Amino acid sequence: MTVGSDQLPGVCLDYFTVQGWVDLSNEEMGVTVAMPDNPMVQLGDFHFAHNQSKCALERAMLLGWVTNNYWETNFRAHQPGRVHARYRIKPYRGGFNELQAHCFGQEAAYGQPLFQHLGEPERHPPLFPEVGALLRLPETASPESPILTVHVKAAERRPGVILRLLNASDQTQTAEIGSGFLRILSAQWCDLLETPQGPIGVQNGTVTLNIPARRMATVLLKVEASAV
Repeated sequence: MTVGSDQLPGVCLDYFTVQGWVDLSNEEMGVTVAMPDNPMVQLGDFHFAHNQSKCALERAMLLGWVTNNYWETNFRAHQPGRVHARYRIKPYRGGFNELQAHCFGQEAAYGQPLFQHLGEPERHPPLFPEVGALLRLPETASPESPILTVHVKAAERRPGVILRLLNASDQTQTAEIGSGFLRILSAQWCDLLETPQGPIGVQNGTVTLNIPARRMATVLLKVEASAV
């Protein structure tokens, strides 16, 4: 969302809630600020209860709003102890790259991979080798692709793997999902609740998707383990 141009008339312009990051830039340089903990910010200056009708960013200032009791729904006026907030700052040269900003925000939120053992018995021999790719996803196939992999997870109500891909660009983009240790047998479009909406062709273990601008695509893959 670009401040001032991608917002509905009448929305709040005194502060903003963000999903992972904020970027301030021009054509020559910029800075991305990742905010994994506290999503509320003010931009340009301090604007508490100004009820702005327009947002004119006269300077590149970002104010993190760590606590708030304005509506009596977040923090009480006296908060005992310490409040923890994290901000990661990444300056760069050149124009804004949205895919890099998304990746930077996710890296700040998940500094290390998270794994939880569910008590599965060990398999002898192991099903997969120690090193390799489970699936060939869009950004791993082409680092310059504007397609971002948001989720890779087991399907909730049926066998298979759910992928959620975001087209972080203003044009329709083509994404390819290829087999790795998991061989793709079939694919289906799904809605956000993982309900199948229609088949997608699979050619030589590869699924090709056309994702409209600024859209999230949810795909159900039926897979099996490849021979290793």
